[in-house]
Amino acid sequence: MKSKLSKHITRAELIRELQALQLIENEYRLLLDESSDPIFAFYPDGRYRYVNQEFANGVGCERSDIIGRKIWDVFSREEADRRFALVKWVFENGQTRIIEVRVPRPDGDRFYVTTVKPILGADGAVTSVICISKDITERKKGEKALQEGKDLLAEIIELSPISMAIVNMDGTIEQINRRAIETFGYYPDDIPNMECWWEQAYPDEAYRAEVFAQWMGLVGKAIAEKSEIERSEYRITCKDGTVKTTLIFGIPVSDKVFVIFDDITERKRAEEERLQLEQQFLQAQKLESLGIMAGGIAHDFNNLLQSILGNLELAALTLPRNTDQHNYITNALNSGEAAAHLTGLMLAYVGKGLLTKKDLDLNELVRVNTDMLKTTVGSAISLELCLSQDAPKILADKAQIQQVIMNLLTNAAESIEVQPGFVRLSTGIQNCDQACLAASLLDKKPEPGRFVFLEISDTGCGMSAETMKRLFDPFFTTKFTGRGLGMSAVMGIMKTHNGALFVQSAPGKGTTFKTLFPAPETALPIMIPQERTPPAENITAAEKPLSGVALVVDDEKNVLRTCKKMVELCGFTVIAASDGIESVSRFREHAEEIDVVLLDLTMPNMDGIAAMNAIYSIRPDVKLILSSGFNKDELGDRFTGQAPSGFIRKPYSMTVLETELRRVMLAE
Repeated sequence: MKSKLSKHITRAELIRELQALQLIENEYRLLLDESSDPIFAFYPDGRYRYVNQEFANGVGCERSDIIGRKIWDVFSREEADRRFALVKWVFENGQTRIIEVRVPRPDGDRFYVTTVKPILGADGAVTSVICISKDITERKKGEKALQEGKDLLAEIIELSPISMAIVNMDGTIEQINRRAIETFGYYPDDIPNMECWWEQAYPDEAYRAEVFAQWMGLVGKAIAEKSEIERSEYRITCKDGTVKTTLIFGIPVSDKVFVIFDDITERKRAEEERLQLEQQFLQAQKLESLGIMAGGIAHDFNNLLQSILGNLELAALTLPRNTDQHNYITNALNSGEAAAHLTGLMLAYVGKGLLTKKDLDLNELVRVNTDMLKTTVGSAISLELCLSQDAPKILADKAQIQQVIMNLLTNAAESIEVQPGFVRLSTGIQNCDQACLAASLLDKKPEPGRFVFLEISDTGCGMSAETMKRLFDPFFTTKFTGRGLGMSAVMGIMKTHNGALFVQSAPGKGTTFKTLFPAPETALPIMIPQERTPPAENITAAEKPLSGVALVVDDEKNVLRTCKKMVELCGFTVIAASDGIESVSRFREHAEEIDVVLLDLTMPNMDGIAAMNAIYSIRPDVKLILSSGFNKDELGDRFTGQAPSGFIRKPYSMTVLETELRRVMLAE
């Protein structure tokens, strides 16, 4: 009786075990059925034991039409023989095999990497095999770019977009896919269970405890709610000691958890770099906006100065010299010229100042101006000159480089609050690579190479980080009487010279400014044209007076009246027009009479370039002078047809106007 009861209990346990196995099989079958990869299984005689929907879709049949049939019923004899020969090897050897197969299809051949795994019976014999395929058709198209001889393992890893591990509920790690090994460096022997994983992947005990508590909470929640384990970000220490930022999530299935690892280290780094670039871009936008504003103000101010200085000059011509009235006007003219110089600083900030580049010896420039430089820093401050004898000449505008030196020296001297102080001016030559030049404060970095440097350092009060950020902003100054354009002009001048600019400073530790100019072998030989003003001795009263009919065009009424009078005093009969459209109309009416056109560049309705092209279309041989508050070198790209005969920059004097008119009228 006892023996029968014992046998009855064993059978019940067996039934329950079989039911559990059936449940597990059903769960795995669900995963297989929903897989996006073709999955199928064979009996030893070539009959299909199982196929998922993806496989059925691939061969164009229903699953019910395939399961139970032999492979020769689905594929051609030759194709079936070739395929089953690969599968047969697994039956005979009982080992997993990874193969690559080609599937002919009407819409084009498809290529798959198939993992063929044996399924063993209770006696250890292979009862069937299961095949899991991965579509690599798109990758095959790009295989020409892969190195020859790359083994199959590397190809599979490349196909896997993410890393994955299968973890049993008892903590043992059942499987680590090859991409995970590649990403983190841990092999199955390194981490047989989760305890080993916690210790190695999270060596910091406090962080490990935090990660463990968070992860176990997420796993418990996912199991209770039968949902995915929520994505969370972790710092994983790899086997080689590097740390990777990883998003980890998972899917609990029965007594296992499929854990997915998404390495976002590069993505996070790229995000940080993007944020840095955005900050740099916003700063560049701010400076560009300030530059546009400064350039616009300078242009409009030059128009105003044209009217002011022109009228003052006209008034001076009507008064006898050495009278109080003449002196008052002369003083006003001098102040107006100072205002014009101020607009020049603003244009220098945006890189649009007038310049002529020639060979320049920095050492010679400093030596010639030594007395003036010492006066600039003051008697209580020592000025030390450290001039390298090996520094070659640079291609630069002498006046603007002198302005850079003066502005930097002035800034250095005024920063020394506790006197006596010390300022050092050094020159030399150095080689700079891309990494070095990347630290330049200018947006555009020069090409690596040899550079001549000018360095000015002081023992002054230094600058805070906040001051450093705004140092080159126009109109920003820390001095009560400052205008805030000196350092902005330095930046603009360095831009026009294709150079680099660096500054090092800290509160109480002084400041060092360093400017780099391309050495001759790397310097760009660009000569920016300047207004052509013949020497004063070429313009004499003995020359034949100018005469003829001139069309003067400007949209500013005061400027138009002033320019009209100045051109009349040069000897011309003047026809006036207040915008581009009117200028074309007036020229069409008097095309045969007009000898020269003085045309403003910036006007509403029709700008100077459009008006010039229209005038040339009426009479190509007419003499035409463009006038602008900006510089001639900015206009080259805007000329699509015939270029103007001359150019004159506002504000201009009677002498400059007459000189340009005479040059244009006498030109062949």
